[in-house]
Amino acid sequence: MFPTLLKIGFLEFHTYGFFVALGFLIGFKTLLRYGKKSGISVATVESLAFLTFITSLVGARLFYVLISLEEFIRSPIDILKIWQGGLVFWGGLLSGIVTVIIFSVKHRIPLWKLADIFAPALAIGHSLGRIGCFFAGCCYGIPTDLLCGVVFPENSLAPYGMKLFPVQLLSSLLLFILFLILNYAWNKKRFDGQISLVYTLLFSSGRFFIEFLRGDFRGTEVFGITPTQIVSVLMLIVSTIFYYRLSRKN
Repeated sequence: MFPTLLKIGFLEFHTYGFFVALGFLIGFKTLLRYGKKSGISVATVESLAFLTFITSLVGARLFYVLISLEEFIRSPIDILKIWQGGLVFWGGLLSGIVTVIIFSVKHRIPLWKLADIFAPALAIGHSLGRIGCFFAGCCYGIPTDLLCGVVFPENSLAPYGMKLFPVQLLSSLLLFILFLILNYAWNKKRFDGQISLVYTLLFSSGRFFIEFLRGDFRGTEVFGITPTQIVSVLMLIVSTIFYYRLSRKN
C-alpha cells in the first residue's frame, strides 16, 4: 500500500525493509528468550542467529531468483535489490535448517533443542515480515470482489487498478496465531523437537492452501501446484515421520 515509509532528500526508507528489520529484531528477542529457557548461552544464540540470518536471506533470494529466472536474465543487477521484495520463505527456511545442522554438529549442541528455540522466533518474525509485503505490494493475492479486497497504488509491486485479496495480511494473522500456539505448546513440551515439528506441520499445511490465494508468479506449476506447494507437501511428510518417531522414542 505504501512502499516508501520515509523520504529525506535522496534517502528513501522502504516500508518493506522496515518490517523485515522489525521482524528480525522481535524474532531475535524471542530467540534469546527461548534459548535461556533451554539453557543455551546468549553468546551461542547470538552467533547462530547471525549465521542463520545471513544464510536464510541468501537462500530466500536464491529460491526467488530460480523460480523467476527470466526476469533476472534481462537485468541481473536486480538480483541485489531485495528491498523491493522477492524473498521466498521456504528457500530461507531450508538454508537456515542446513546452517543449524552444521552449527549443531560443530558445537555439539543437540539439534532438536536448537530447532525448538527457533520455531516461535520464526513465526513472529515472519508474521511481521508479511506486513511489509502488504505495504510493498509483493506476494499479492488473487483478484476478488470481496469487501476485504484492496487496490494498490501505481508505485506498488502489485497490479494497479483491480481489487486484490489481501493474502499478505491473512498470512500475517495465521503466523501470529501459530506463534501463540507454539508458546502454549512450549509449556506442555514432552520431548526436544516437538515445538519445531509442530511449527513445520502447521506452517506447511497452511502455506499449501494460502498459495491458492496468491496472484503473483509462483514459478512453473507441476501437476497444477507451485514449487512452494511441492516443498510444503514434502516438508509435511518429513515432519510427520519425525514427529511420530521422536514421540514414540520419548
